[in-house]
Amino acid sequence: MKNTFRTFCLCVSAAVLLLCGSAIGQQKSFQISPAATVMQTVGVTDMTVVYHRPGVKGRVIWGGLVPYDKVWRAGANEATMVTFSDDVTVAGTVLKAGSYSFFVIPTHGDWTVIFNAQPQWGAFRYDSTKDALRCSVKPQTTWHEEWLSYSFSDLTASSVKLVLHWEKMSVAVPIEVNTEAALAKASKNAVSMSWQAYNNYGLFCLNSKSNLDKGLEAVEKSIAISENASNLRMKAELLAQSGKVDDAIATAQKAITVGKAANPHFDPSEIDELLDQWKRR
Repeated sequence: MKNTFRTFCLCVSAAVLLLCGSAIGQQKSFQISPAATVMQTVGVTDMTVVYHRPGVKGRVIWGGLVPYDKVWRAGANEATMVTFSDDVTVAGTVLKAGSYSFFVIPTHGDWTVIFNAQPQWGAFRYDSTKDALRCSVKPQTTWHEEWLSYSFSDLTASSVKLVLHWEKMSVAVPIEVNTEAALAKASKNAVSMSWQAYNNYGLFCLNSKSNLDKGLEAVEKSIAISENASNLRMKAELLAQSGKVDDAIATAQKAITVGKAANPHFDPSEIDELLDQWKRR
C-alpha cells in the first residue's frame, strides 16, 4: 500500500513538473521594443502593419540613433511588415497585393519610403533589387511620441494615409484602393455575397460622405439579394445625402411597409424621424 501511495505521489509530482516546464517554455520573452500590430479596412481591402516600438528615452533620434541618408527598418528588431489584401496605389504607383518589408530613408528634406519584397531582420540584408515600390514623402514636425507608432488617418471608402510617428516627426504615406474592383473581385470569388456585405459598404460610404453613387450601387445589389427594411433604409439615407429627397422619402416609406410585413413588432420610429427631417427640407 505504501509503495502504491509513493508511486502515486511520484507520478503527480512528475506531472506537475511537466506542466510547469511546459508553461515556462511557453512564456514570451521580455522585449525592450514591444511588438505591435495595427489593422485597417479601406472599402473591402485589409491593411496590416506588424512592427516593434522603440522608445525615445531621451536620445537624439533623427540624425543620431537613426542616421540621415541611410536605409532604416522603420521600427526595431525585424523589419516592419505591411500587408495588403488587394492591389493598392501608393503615392500614385500601383503596388500588388502581398506583404512587404517597410523601410524609410530619412533626410533633411523629403524622405524616401520603400516597400521591399524580402522579409528580413532589421535592414542588414536590405537588397534594393527587391524593392517593389519607392516614393518620396514630406515629413511633418508634430507633438512628441515617446514610442514609435503606426496608424491610419484620413480614412475614406477608397483611400487612407499610413502614418509613421516617432519623437516629434511623422510621415504620412497616401494609399488608394480601387474599392469597386476589389468588391467585384470578392463577389466573383465568393460562392455568394451576403446582402449585409453590400449594405455595409453602403453604410461606409454614407458615414464617410464619399462615393455615394457607388454606395447606392452596392445597396441595390443588397436589395436584389434580400430586400428588407435595413437595406431599404440605407438606400433612402444615401438618396437623401445625394440630394434626392423625394426618392429618399418614397424609399423610407417602403422600408416601413416591408419591415412591418416581415415583423408585426417592427419599430419604425427611427425611420419616421428621418422622414420628418426630409419633409421639412
